[in-house]
Amino acid sequence: MDIRDIGSIDFGSLETEEAKALGINVLFREEDGTYDWIYCMNMMKDTSMMKFIFKVVAICFIPVTAVLLFVSWGSDDFPMMVGILAACFGVVMLITLFSIWFVNTIYKGSYMLVYQMNNDAIMFSQTTDQAAMTRTIAGASAAVNAAGNNIGGVIAGTGLAMSPNVHIAKFAKVSSVRGNRADHLIWVNTFLQSLMIYVPDEFYDYVWNYITERCDRAKISDR
Repeated sequence: MDIRDIGSIDFGSLETEEAKALGINVLFREEDGTYDWIYCMNMMKDTSMMKFIFKVVAICFIPVTAVLLFVSWGSDDFPMMVGILAACFGVVMLITLFSIWFVNTIYKGSYMLVYQMNNDAIMFSQTTDQAAMTRTIAGASAAVNAAGNNIGGVIAGTGLAMSPNVHIAKFAKVSSVRGNRADHLIWVNTFLQSLMIYVPDEFYDYVWNYITERCDRAKISDR
């Protein structure tokens, strides 16, 4: 495994073209010992991202489905309710798939994930121009949902539009670390957030060992 010494650079302020010129899927080491890498993802081809998004949508759909089925259980309307819910679930999944395709198209098939880690924490961000696009899309989504009186959509869109670009997980506060090498993915979980850490095969073991050795209180699982 090659580690490229790079002196000192603010990876949190990179734009997409600067990131591509610097190097994709390369492990950098700064003068202060901080490690950085930029992971480039095609959201339509990366199955882990798509599975995660569909899982979140399904989990959000389950409580509503359970309540409606419970209320209509034993009535003549039960078969119709099952059909309506199945159709609604299919429509939601199609909309989700279209949304993933749309965002992937905007990013031109190159969703840029920027990671930085040192002895105390690991940080995740987008390139600055893609982060701005994400906030614009979220803001537009909130406006559309507001027009349609969809309070949940307004809250989700507004929250994403206002969220910071940099997300940090302090190793001392990490409760669990879960690895999935087949998906190039390491989950770093704290009480308040879960970070999806994508790592190329070339230095997956190095990053995994670096993280787990510093998460003394975390439950570690790998597959």
